[in-house]
Amino acid sequence: MSFHRNGASDRLSRRELNLQSFDEVLAEARSLSRVGYHRVSKWSLGQICDHVSRFMDDSIDGFKSTPRFAPLVRPFFRMMYMGKVLRNERIPAKMPTLKELEPDEWTEDAHALPQLEKAITRIQDPSTQFVTSPVFGNLTADQWRQVHLWHCQHHLEFLIPAARDAQANAPQA
Repeated sequence: MSFHRNGASDRLSRRELNLQSFDEVLAEARSLSRVGYHRVSKWSLGQICDHVSRFMDDSIDGFKSTPRFAPLVRPFFRMMYMGKVLRNERIPAKMPTLKELEPDEWTEDAHALPQLEKAITRIQDPSTQFVTSPVFGNLTADQWRQVHLWHCQHHLEFLIPAARDAQANAPQA
């Protein structure tokens, strides 16, 4: 449930998360679904879950389309961003989303959580074979999992739990 369904809040800023596992990703997503949230950016929890799930699935099943310029920019992205992603650092640059990975405008939170759970189960399977990343090139399975963990964290940072409001407005003792 988003309190800013038609757009992001202009009063809030992105929060910092430090998610160390996919169990923590799922716990955070479930918590946001339960307590509600404010959006700092344009996507709801359902849209974020849909987006990161599609990216996980495509990293296994293959990306439907890759921009023709991808091989040209891949060395730059790998040099500039790969280490930061693997070290779980924030990246301020906003990268455009491939059209097929953009979420549906009205993806509901409750429908997207099971989609995220299924995608995480797939990527955690030790026998999973990943394809080449359109942005970073060839990655090991562990590197792919780190990319996905970072990607989930990156997007979830743009949702602020609504329960925080109740704590902030509680009378001081």
